[in-house]
Amino acid sequence: MKKITIALLVCILCATGVFANTWDDFGANVTEHNVRAFTKDLGGLIGSGTYTTGRVLGWGGFQIGPRGSMIFKMSKGSGDTSEERNHTALGDRDKVGTVFYPWLQADIGLPFRIDGFIRASSYEGMTIAGGGLRWGITQPNETLGSLQPMIVVSAHSASARDFSASHYNASLVLSMKIKYFVPYIGGGVDYTTLHVNSVAATALAGKNEYAATARGTVGMNFKLPSYLDLSLAANYAHYGLGAEASLSVRF
Repeated sequence: MKKITIALLVCILCATGVFANTWDDFGANVTEHNVRAFTKDLGGLIGSGTYTTGRVLGWGGFQIGPRGSMIFKMSKGSGDTSEERNHTALGDRDKVGTVFYPWLQADIGLPFRIDGFIRASSYEGMTIAGGGLRWGITQPNETLGSLQPMIVVSAHSASARDFSASHYNASLVLSMKIKYFVPYIGGGVDYTTLHVNSVAATALAGKNEYAATARGTVGMNFKLPSYLDLSLAANYAHYGLGAEASLSVRF
């Protein structure tokens, strides 16, 4: 089991060579037809992975580890022709393919059923930093079959060569305690403001795009030996189907 978890950790940290995506392509490809779809996709990508256990850590708890979020294919833009609709702000939708973003996240349990977390990463030309809070609505109960409702709020700032963004999210999560794992389901809204810095399409330079999009997540959290936690989840947002994964040390 240790070999499997170590291999997953290495895969997440070394994903650069597998999931290639260049955020620097934004300047040459963004248009009025795809900037709004890109803003929604970026918000869904940043907002995913903010909850991976489905339950609060509890006072004194601590968790740290790498996480990764993935969009299988970016959403189509607007426009009168299929070429315009298939041309995303990072290039042709089929050629761009999978979009992946990894980061490191640290969580700490606070009083009153509150967890605080921070997360940050710099990958393929984009840097993201942020954090948030999780609040357990009811008292945590480790009895098998017990439910744990939880509210999650977060805020992030993203920066790339040709754009910057601010992101805010609020989600409601529900998990159930089962003997070998904890399934969880959640839903929320990502609100993103995208600022276009300088691009070939000069009409968009200095413009702001605002977008809100709903996102749902279904996942499972597994407690592994040596204080390790493994979480795997699927999410659905404006871009369609996406995925999340995390491997962390938890005390």
